[in-house]
Amino acid sequence: MPLQVKRLGRTFFAEVSGLDLRQNLSDDTIAEIRAAWMEHAVLLFRGQQFTTEEQIAYSKRFGKLEHNLRDDNAFVAPLGNLNPDGSIRDPNSEQSKFLRANQLWHSDSAYFAAPAMLSFLNGRVIDPAMPDGHTQWADMLAAYEDLPQSKRDQIEDLVAMHDMQTSRSVTGRVLDPDERKKWPPVYHRMTRIHEETGKKIMYVGSQATQVVGWDLAKSKKLFVELMQHATQDKYIYDHKWTQWDFVCWDNRRVVHRQRPFDEAKYPRVVFRSVVEGTAPDVIDGKGVNELERFQAIHNKQRAAAE
Repeated sequence: MPLQVKRLGRTFFAEVSGLDLRQNLSDDTIAEIRAAWMEHAVLLFRGQQFTTEEQIAYSKRFGKLEHNLRDDNAFVAPLGNLNPDGSIRDPNSEQSKFLRANQLWHSDSAYFAAPAMLSFLNGRVIDPAMPDGHTQWADMLAAYEDLPQSKRDQIEDLVAMHDMQTSRSVTGRVLDPDERKKWPPVYHRMTRIHEETGKKIMYVGSQATQVVGWDLAKSKKLFVELMQHATQDKYIYDHKWTQWDFVCWDNRRVVHRQRPFDEAKYPRVVFRSVVEGTAPDVIDGKGVNELERFQAIHNKQRAAAE
């Protein structure tokens, strides 16, 4: 039976109904879900009461998982404002400052040489009285395609440095020496070629720090211009969380941000898992055609299996 998919956004974001993702889904169903991702970029599944183990098992159907930034032995990270004992964490704590960078527009793991491919959030603790704390996504494909040709030509071959410290500094969090060593600056092309669709997509966000060969002021001006364009209302979908919502998205096409909420009053915890991306998208300072790389990898895998 085909998936029941309803487009909610103007150019992206769809709700999929009629599935319990905790079940052992067939390979054909997983392929249908992936195809829906390629079309809609962000998928919403309601009422998915995952345990951590079940979320890991489902996420692994789409590829190798990233480890939790804070725990090299864990694949799921609780992102929210609660302490391990269930009490509300001090909004002024270092952990709260670190996580508050999620309120800036970003693509997951842009601070890795292989940025995240797919991300999954399960809303396990959502206070129904909370009036805000939404998550928003912006369609970077639609935004790129609406750019003037002159601007697309300008950014076509540009490479930018991405640095976790850039986004954390906005929230008053400074990486310590061990964190600085663990998460050094990395480089990504500003017009990435989606490895599965071949579409060109603008790649920029809160961790973009400097264009290679440009000074900081000129770089910042370009980043601000592009993000102001990409985060116009017509490119955004705003999602109000309810308990057990499960939202999955393609980091190669969209950026997202968590909206502020009263962290001292309302409990809000979403559990995240992430499928690793592939790398590199820059070699010797020049951008890689990621579609060609993807095809070469899979041709090699098919040949090895024969």
